[in-house]
Amino acid sequence: MRITNIQVTPVNIPLELPFLWTAGLYPGTSKAIIEVTTDEGITGLGEAPSAHLAHAIEALAPRLLGHDPLDIAGLESLCVPPWQIVQNTDDSSAVTAFGALEIALWDIRGKLWGLPLYQLLGGAVRKQIPFTEYFAFRQSRDGSRKELTTEHVVEHCLRMQAEHGSTMFEGKLIMGDEGMEIRTVRALREALGPEAMLRLDSNMQ
Repeated sequence: MRITNIQVTPVNIPLELPFLWTAGLYPGTSKAIIEVTTDEGITGLGEAPSAHLAHAIEALAPRLLGHDPLDIAGLESLCVPPWQIVQNTDDSSAVTAFGALEIALWDIRGKLWGLPLYQLLGGAVRKQIPFTEYFAFRQSRDGSRKELTTEHVVEHCLRMQAEHGSTMFEGKLIMGDEGMEIRTVRALREALGPEAMLRLDSNMQ
């Protein structure tokens, strides 16, 4: 089996409503999706943590064409400099870019052998992963929609609890009013009950 094509597609993932954090409004995130195609018709999918890595991945792609996608160590040696060079140049972009490609290579391996990736990596650590709802003070860019009160945050979490059966909640409370933030946590605890898990994301505070 040989790699015949590598396609990189930047994608934008907007939030339903931007939330407030240390740097201002957080509108969403951008990623890059990688498709590694083989001559046997198997396509592996990978993901880069940010869209700006798309160019770095595209620069590495020609080095991998025609090579065996199962030889992950060999492909890494074609893309990533020796670790002592990476440390001394303080540039890990090739490492991160290849990491996105490697996800796709593992996907190819799993599809070829008909096995889920967790089995290829040694077996399942757990069978279920709890879903965590995220809360924050939110508002649209133009200010036409605002959720900037304790009541808004509690209403959002109660809705998620009712719709999804959520038991874990994590979020940012970053209005600069400590009293309001304490009141919001107390209100969340009272509304969600004593068994709900509450996590506060302090984010550079």
